[in-house]
Amino acid sequence: MLSATVFLGMSGAIIAMAADPAATISQKGRNFTPAAVTVKKGDMVRFVNDDFYGHNVYSETEGASFDIGLQPPGEERDVVLEKLGIVDIRCRIHPRMRLKITVTE
Repeated sequence: MLSATVFLGMSGAIIAMAADPAATISQKGRNFTPAAVTVKKGDMVRFVNDDFYGHNVYSETEGASFDIGLQPPGEERDVVLEKLGIVDIRCRIHPRMRLKITVTE
């Protein structure tokens, strides 16, 4: 499986090879599972496309925006969140898909 990490910080996004995630989110049946998680600042969240079709996970939350692009079936992508608070996550292809990530100290 292909895996990449997106680090979000003051200098923008950096893609690197992945380590162990604090949370793993499955994308299947036009749903994120689980639909809500809590992680600590700087923790990595892994998005796994367990579906038969592509997804495009993104957030427009101020200070925590990202877009991992088209994610084919079977692929994993990682995001590190640095901003405290609630980050709303969606799929550009399936707008009803929603996930809430709470980032704590």
